[in-house]
Amino acid sequence: MNKLILIFFISFFIISCQQNKKKLLEPQKISLNGNWEYNGFGKAITISDSIIKSYHISSAGNVSLSDNNSKEYFDYYTIDTLSKDTILLKDGVKIFKLYRSNKDFNQKINVNLANDPKYNFEVLWTTFNEQYCYFKERNVNWETLYKKYEPQIDSGTKPIELYLIFEKMLEEINDSHISIDVPDDLKEDYKSAKNNVASENQNENNGALENKVKSNIIEQYLEEPKSFNKGSLTYGKINNDIGYLQIQNMVAMAHYNIPDSLSNKKFWDKWWGNLNEAKNYHDDVREGTRLMMDSIIDDIGDVKAFIIDLRFNGGGFDDASVEILNHFVSTNTDFATKKVRLGNGFTEKQIMSLYPSKNTFNGKTYVLTSHQTASAAEVFVLGAKKLSNVKTIGSTTEGVFSDILRKKLPNGWTYGLSNMIYETMAGISYENVGIEPDHTLNYPKDSKEFYEYLYEDLKDGDEAIERVISEIKTINNDI
Repeated sequence: MNKLILIFFISFFIISCQQNKKKLLEPQKISLNGNWEYNGFGKAITISDSIIKSYHISSAGNVSLSDNNSKEYFDYYTIDTLSKDTILLKDGVKIFKLYRSNKDFNQKINVNLANDPKYNFEVLWTTFNEQYCYFKERNVNWETLYKKYEPQIDSGTKPIELYLIFEKMLEEINDSHISIDVPDDLKEDYKSAKNNVASENQNENNGALENKVKSNIIEQYLEEPKSFNKGSLTYGKINNDIGYLQIQNMVAMAHYNIPDSLSNKKFWDKWWGNLNEAKNYHDDVREGTRLMMDSIIDDIGDVKAFIIDLRFNGGGFDDASVEILNHFVSTNTDFATKKVRLGNGFTEKQIMSLYPSKNTFNGKTYVLTSHQTASAAEVFVLGAKKLSNVKTIGSTTEGVFSDILRKKLPNGWTYGLSNMIYETMAGISYENVGIEPDHTLNYPKDSKEFYEYLYEDLKDGDEAIERVISEIKTINNDI
């Protein structure tokens, strides 16, 4: 073959390959418009250029939610396109997989029955039947409860009567992540029907005792306590050797530079206002937690040991738990998995991991727990149990892990349920069991009795904190 012709063909072949390679490297533009169904969760969305329509779906019927502006929706969620028929929505540490659907979600919305008591019962019962994941663990026969409560409802059942039936049925599951919210127009009727003035007063008394116990610990052990977000995190040093951090919950972790000098009401009005206006409140929680923990480690991280007190922490956002733990880990660590109820099985597992933060404390760490330690605080304990430098002291945690799946009934009432199973990397679930501490103390399970116990215990010194002080003193004497 002529050399010039050969060179021409070789050049042409190289250019063609480069062009084809370029085409392969260019990201495909995939239209997301259309109907999408969540993998698990009983949710669906319809995407158009300007509006996202959202639905709660079940075999008993669908419920339409408020429409969202498409731009605002995708400002909130991070979206990854896996294929033309599969996408991932990311929200903080949460990941949702969606599949393209040919279903018309509007077809199963029954507007005519929106306020029918029996129809609302069917949607509620069916949603739990298809989404709730702990009937076995909590020894509940859901079919039996249908037969028990469905006959109590007919077309003439009043809203307050329907609400009380729902409440009673759901209480039989005994899961503190289950709730049904009292509509504003029923609040007074509910108070009258339940005659719960006495219980409200009792809750106020319990709250006052809880606050007294928490503040007494701070006053008794910390010389110069400091705090963030009106005491949501309070910290300081014990005897200059031990750092102490009391975390009230895993909710109030976004940091908006609101002066602590404001009254409680004004502070939290501003805080919730900022959170509700956030593009993504999970980002705010994660970044706020990181900022506050960086500051705490900078301030008192030169101690020999650290106490993290979660005995009063009823949970909140996993984002906060993970960010706090990132300040006590030295290497990347997988610590748990979670999976979502999907039909008679589950979705694929998602791995939860820890990554060392910029400022870390890697000395001896003690996590204090009680039966009041729940939800995202228990996720923290799951992670802490993977760290060799951490010991847990106290009593078994509550045993309620799942994120709360928020739902809406056709009549507009809202409710929540557990649809997600958290497990250790070895596949162990602590739902309805709780996580046992390394060192067990005889704390009562009942919250009122627990705070009364601690209040008396503090007169001779907090048993959990004194145990840490004694252990560190022994270590120092041995050096």
